Amino acid sequence: MIQAILHFIRTTVLWLLFFAVAKLFFFIVNSNDFSLSTFYTIWKNGVRLDLSVVGYLSLISLAILAVQSIFSKKLVSFLRVYWWLVFIFVLLIVAVDPYFFSYWGQKTNLGFTQFLGKENAGLSSIEVSTYIIVVAFLVIALSWFAKYGIRVLLTTKSKSVFGNLLLIGVSVVLLRGGFSKVPINLSSAYFSENNLYNNAAVNAVWNFLATEFERDKHAPLVFFEDESTLKELELKVKSSTSLDSIVVVNDSTNVILLVLESFSAKVVGGLSGVTYDVTPNLNRLMKKGINFRRAFASSFRSDKGLLGLTYGVPSGARQTLTNFPQHLARKPSIFSIFPDTYHTSFGYGGNLEFANIKVLFKDATKVKSQDDYKSENTNVWGVHDEEVFKQELQEFVEQSKPQFRMIFSLSSHEPFDVPHFEKYKNKYLNSVAYTDSCLGVFVDGLKSSGKWKNTLLIITADHGTIRPDNAPIFDTANFRIPLLLTGGVLLADISVPNTVSQLDVLPTLDQLFGNSKKLGATLLSPQGRAFYSYHNGIVFVSDSTLNTYDIGMKSYLSPPQDKSYEKAFYQNQNKDFFGSNQ
Repeated sequence: MIQAILHFIRTTVLWLLFFAVAKLFFFIVNSNDFSLSTFYTIWKNGVRLDLSVVGYLSLISLAILAVQSIFSKKLVSFLRVYWWLVFIFVLLIVAVDPYFFSYWGQKTNLGFTQFLGKENAGLSSIEVSTYIIVVAFLVIALSWFAKYGIRVLLTTKSKSVFGNLLLIGVSVVLLRGGFSKVPINLSSAYFSENNLYNNAAVNAVWNFLATEFERDKHAPLVFFEDESTLKELELKVKSSTSLDSIVVVNDSTNVILLVLESFSAKVVGGLSGVTYDVTPNLNRLMKKGINFRRAFASSFRSDKGLLGLTYGVPSGARQTLTNFPQHLARKPSIFSIFPDTYHTSFGYGGNLEFANIKVLFKDATKVKSQDDYKSENTNVWGVHDEEVFKQELQEFVEQSKPQFRMIFSLSSHEPFDVPHFEKYKNKYLNSVAYTDSCLGVFVDGLKSSGKWKNTLLIITADHGTIRPDNAPIFDTANFRIPLLLTGGVLLADISVPNTVSQLDVLPTLDQLFGNSKKLGATLLSPQGRAFYSYHNGIVFVSDSTLNTYDIGMKSYLSPPQDKSYEKAFYQNQNKDFFGSNQ
């Protein structure tokens, strides 16, 4: 029995050391402020989750040892295969975890797999240095495990049935996090206001398993069973401000919705000051028309942001609603609200198989993607913005019908390798500045085309980003985006301080051009509120309050400053989207 216990202790220490190295790797990759005291605090607060993973990993090996002790058969080969499979699985997760967080502000999960494949260029978006470091980490770890790790895990002469069964019980206690009725969860590792420290403390394997094995992660969000509670928390449409008189359109007014990839308000000087300002053209444009200073994207990815713009539908946290085209088919899109006299189009220099976004543009008269733009000026994602904008402008000028034209930019996406433009060392900032330069040329062309006078131009972003300051994923700064209504149909110039949402764009155009006239929250009657979701949470933000609810932790990240409007909003939206079919 003593031998069994000693072997279990050695196994536990081995994994704890490995997870400590993984935490160190994560912290060094994501922080320039390393200190031993800080790292010790991170390790100390995350060790319970580390032990929980050890409990999970040890169960099968202990079961094999128990069988071996009962039947007196050597099962070393089974143990060897088991531990090698386990180590490779664990190693792959911890090796990519630091960069998963660095690129996307969240820990390793399988959400990235939808961006793999030639059509999505996901792997090509990652910098070469990342591959080199990750591969080096993998090689070193595999060499260590082959020489030392596997020997520790297989070195046991225990023949105690009771000892192995007892240790199985210990493993169950470890994986649950103790004897409490409530099992351990992610919040056990959260100890700091610094989101990086918390994510460094969280065991990457535990987080991965918790994320991927939750059966209801794509199901409609349900927080309240009582319908009366939902009604009480349903925000009414009301606004003391009306901007209707500023926008004057007619049945031949042209509309262009220009969606800029990853354009965070952080990099727009006219919104956030000079710290990261790289958008002189957008700054200039924002001085004319209606400029919304507190506009928020509905989520953190392109497929989710485009869904919000084209259908007015928010994606709740991990849900990817573009995977449910049968439900989208029941809803009007931004292309279908315009009269039959309009020519509607969508243009994007990339591949529309990306994250299944093709379903969002099915109602457009014409849809253009990478192969429809004649240019050699490309990167791994597709044709660069200057070529797309140039050809879209030409088609806009040549089209005789009134038109609604939606254009989605591409160049400010990872890996940020823009052509013949090297103004900033930071690649993200440089790519945004490049797209901004293309935007300036595009708008100047519009103004000289003769169609500007009867055109409404809406400029916004698909989503914000944790770059360039790497703010916590849930931070409002990551979701604040530019939103501008300009063009010859605007009669006055105004800067609106009230909070508005990306989701308000479709209702606004519906009010101006549609037949349904469902006057919900629109940009012309700012509601002073917005909702957005990140990978594991939902948020309500108003002019004066902020509620951030983390679904995984089942709690607010800080005391809510208002009623649980975010829960009611997403539950109602999910109910409306999925209907009775889900």
